[in-house]
Amino acid sequence: MRKKASKDYFPVKAYLVMALFAVGYALVVYRLYALQIRDHRKLRERAEKQQMRIVKIMPKRGTIYDREMRELAISVDTVSLYAVPSQVGNKPAAARILARMTGKRRRRILKSLMKKKQFVWIARKCNPSILKRLGQAGLNGIHALYESKRFYPNRTMAAGVLGIVGMDNEGLEGIEYKYDALLKGKPGYFLASVDAKRRKIMDEGEGFIKPAGANHLVLTLDRVIQHIAEEELKNAVEENQALSGTAVMIRPQTGEILAMASYPGFDPNKFCEASARDRRNLAIQENFEPGSTFKLVTLAAALDRGVIHPKDIFYCENGAYRFRTTIYHDTHEYGWLTVRQILQRSSNIGAIKIGEHLDEKDFYRYITDFGFGKKTGIDLPGEANGMVRPTKEWSGLSEASLSMGQELSVTALQVVSAVATIANEGVRMQPYVVSRVIDEDRNVVRKFPPQVRRRVISRQTADFLIRCMEAVVSEGGTAPKAGVPGFRVAGKTGTAQKFDPELGRYSRKDYIGSFVGFVPVDRPEFALIVVVNEPHGRYYYGGLVAAPAFRRIAERTLRYLRVVPPQSPEWVLTRCNNRKATLAQVNGSG
Repeated sequence: MRKKASKDYFPVKAYLVMALFAVGYALVVYRLYALQIRDHRKLRERAEKQQMRIVKIMPKRGTIYDREMRELAISVDTVSLYAVPSQVGNKPAAARILARMTGKRRRRILKSLMKKKQFVWIARKCNPSILKRLGQAGLNGIHALYESKRFYPNRTMAAGVLGIVGMDNEGLEGIEYKYDALLKGKPGYFLASVDAKRRKIMDEGEGFIKPAGANHLVLTLDRVIQHIAEEELKNAVEENQALSGTAVMIRPQTGEILAMASYPGFDPNKFCEASARDRRNLAIQENFEPGSTFKLVTLAAALDRGVIHPKDIFYCENGAYRFRTTIYHDTHEYGWLTVRQILQRSSNIGAIKIGEHLDEKDFYRYITDFGFGKKTGIDLPGEANGMVRPTKEWSGLSEASLSMGQELSVTALQVVSAVATIANEGVRMQPYVVSRVIDEDRNVVRKFPPQVRRRVISRQTADFLIRCMEAVVSEGGTAPKAGVPGFRVAGKTGTAQKFDPELGRYSRKDYIGSFVGFVPVDRPEFALIVVVNEPHGRYYYGGLVAAPAFRRIAERTLRYLRVVPPQSPEWVLTRCNNRKATLAQVNGSG
């Protein structure tokens, strides 16, 4: 019986073992099917992700030129070093060598090399000469790739306008930020991959996409005029022991900005050394009370509305005038003055009496039509609005204060744009700094033509104001120091007390001196404003701290533009040549 039972039990055990083998074999086959067929794509993608890193390569950023195709911002070739940490053998020794080579901190490099990553940056945008030293060092796992770096060949010139670019070639401020999409092009990519032994494999075929070329910008700025403006502005600020200054030059007929200077400036090649405040473009970001330059707006509004006439005369109260609850003063004791004399001598009382003839809503409309209280719309980021309160917020003294340039804030660009409007026979143009976009072959991709904003005042009003502004620069006016020998100059001085928020009143020691004007009167080449902030030298009046700088900038610019005084021996020939140059500009080649 036992033998029979044993005989019957053996087949059961055998069948059980065979069944287990069959199930195991089936599982192996199924697993192979899953790995090789069903999940093949998913597993391959996972493996590639573990073994590859996509590295973005930015293209060479487009060049920025001045109006004469002279370089203001360019991109230069550099070399960046990166590591595959798993390939680096003696990491402390490698970190020590790389620190000497790059000038970076050894501990920081070692920390990067110790990371469990397939790709880490060691140093970005180094001088290409580093390649030779890298080859001599013979370090495993350290690799190089070419990148471009932004470089400003003129250093501090027009830095506030041009702006800055970050490490990844993205515009952060100024023109670089505003036109970033046009300048940066499209990035390329490469795959940094490693094999089973963690050795780098580089495939520039399927895994390499070249960066696409960028566009270039041509500005309205002129590098020579910009240099003149910056040099003379610096002299004015330092001579008058001032805090800062700004100068803006605009072409009245088109709105083109020929120069826009701020002092102190900064070097965009080393922008990390300058604070955000030091990098401001003072011409569009610094608000200030205009003072007497704003009397031009008061006279323009009253004359254009017909509430006063050019031959009217006003009694200026011998230097002291009570208007409601406040007594206003002039620097001199004036009696009867004509409209022209009120501007020529910059009488506060005369301006207030002219302002009294204006309806509040009319006055406000002219103020805003001239462009105050809102951005000019220039193609630069960060522009300030200035401040003009609506009439419903005016006090009983607001109209008097506004008439002489108080109780509002403006930017230098707003003031020079308003004066350019007068120079352009009452027509206001849109200020702009980018003339056109071009491709690699210098073909025009996009052009930015001059734009008319509106007619603000009549031609007759503008003509009379210009005659008044000429008197300002003559003997007996507040700015004879702005005169340019041989040329008729029109302009207006401004001297404004700065408001002290801590004291809640106007400061008795901090002023802003300014002068704004244009030249030549009969055919303006440019309008120019010079603002000197907080002069603490011998003088603070605009006619003494800003007007001389205006004269020097204007004189040098006219010489550079080959504009000679009327009636000189060369006048007729130069006038003809200038006409040809103007025609060339109209045709797009100027």
